[in-house]
Amino acid sequence: MNSTSDRRLVVDQGFTRTIETVLQAFLSAGFSVTPIEGGDLHQKCAPGGSLRYVLLEARLPELSFIASSCRPEATPILGCRISVYEVTGSCTFVTTSNPLARYPLLASLVPRLSARTRSALGLVALHGAHSAAA
Repeated sequence: MNSTSDRRLVVDQGFTRTIETVLQAFLSAGFSVTPIEGGDLHQKCAPGGSLRYVLLEARLPELSFIASSCRPEATPILGCRISVYEVTGSCTFVTTSNPLARYPLLASLVPRLSARTRSALGLVALHGAHSAAA
């Protein structure tokens, strides 16, 4: 689902540097960040260089609550999902998705989540030379 709260940036930095930039930006915006998964987009038997990715979850500590033990794998709605994909050695694709956007009434009660996500991505764009927002 694509909405106005989903953001995409092409960052003119290598993968490792972009992850550092993303982490610093979200931590500076007051989020706690947890890695979900990561790895190589290529299969081990496929030729070619690696194309790494990492999925992160960013939450605002003041909005956190204990996840249900029945559905611990469920995406929390009071946070955002960050994806970082290596495109080339010096170009990285960053996306954020706000699950709260699917619930407009609830989203209106928690405006700081979207505002702080925009603020963090603004820092990523500022520190990623020649970044292009999509």
